[in-house]
Amino acid sequence: MESYSKTKNFQLTADEIQVLASGVMEVEVLEKKRTVVGDGFNFWIKIKARVSTDKMEEMAKRVKEKSVVDDYKKIQEAYDKSQKGIEELKGQLSAAKNATDKKKIETRITDDERLFQANVWLEIGNMHLINVWFERGNKHLIKKEFDAAIEAYTNAIALNPNLAYAYSFRGFAYRGNSQYDRAILDYNKALEANPNDAEAYLSRGASYAGKGQFDMAILDYNKALEANPNYAEAYNKRGLAYANKDQYEKAVLDHNKALEIDPNHSKTYLYRGNVYTLCGQYERAIIDFNKALEIEPDDTDPYIKRGATYILLGQYERANYDFQKACNMGSEAGCSALQVLKK
Repeated sequence: MESYSKTKNFQLTADEIQVLASGVMEVEVLEKKRTVVGDGFNFWIKIKARVSTDKMEEMAKRVKEKSVVDDYKKIQEAYDKSQKGIEELKGQLSAAKNATDKKKIETRITDDERLFQANVWLEIGNMHLINVWFERGNKHLIKKEFDAAIEAYTNAIALNPNLAYAYSFRGFAYRGNSQYDRAILDYNKALEANPNDAEAYLSRGASYAGKGQFDMAILDYNKALEANPNYAEAYNKRGLAYANKDQYEKAVLDHNKALEIDPNHSKTYLYRGNVYTLCGQYERAIIDFNKALEIEPDDTDPYIKRGATYILLGQYERANYDFQKACNMGSEAGCSALQVLKK
């Protein structure tokens, strides 16, 4: 996982890699043995681990921008605080003059250690359950099993209603189910905890866009860009919203800005090409669709969009080629377009 993350330049910390791994790795215990060796034990376990790299980049981005790791650090902070108090008591113990005072201090040290251990184990148990549900939600989300993901994140939230990142992930699952109002409520909750969460603004904006409320969506994309001025996806989303409002010039400017930040993002060329088609600049559109295919030759969408643009230019043979290509690659939309063209 660490090697893959470095190869993809995710720039994750060790803790973030651990959280990411838990969301995309499924471990099965095949065999386990325990043997007594002298005064101790030897444990031997054979496992099978399956790692899904599907949507790895998307998951890595969410882990990077969320406070998942913070929960793990809380226990360490509590432990450090407890140890500091115990060290102070030990200092008092060394300075104690009589046996009675020493006994009282020793009792306090013992009680404090027991209390801390009890609280930590309760916290660890609760956090373990939260992480189990959260990891389960991540696995369902990757597979686009949105109902199951929602259920898992809901269980995590029930254990800790202040999990901002769980609301954000559940909002994503609701959006995948086209339950936009519920998604918006979850993003509201996430933003209460972190008003500078650029991705939560982006996702809430996308939920508004899903409802056809493009003005509200644009306001959220603006907020996302205030929080992160180099957020290419926010420019693209806002560009799509402008295109839906027939504000093509603004849409092109936003897609241009996204390409300045990430010049090798194939979808941006696809988006801008679509805008050029909508405003009648067909030759420019085809150049963008060509570029999208150079970057991502296995994507069928540019073929379909380019084929539709060729039809507008009256170049039916080229359109037929593009639709046939998309159909051969398994695109239902490409096959449908091909059938319509042949009629």
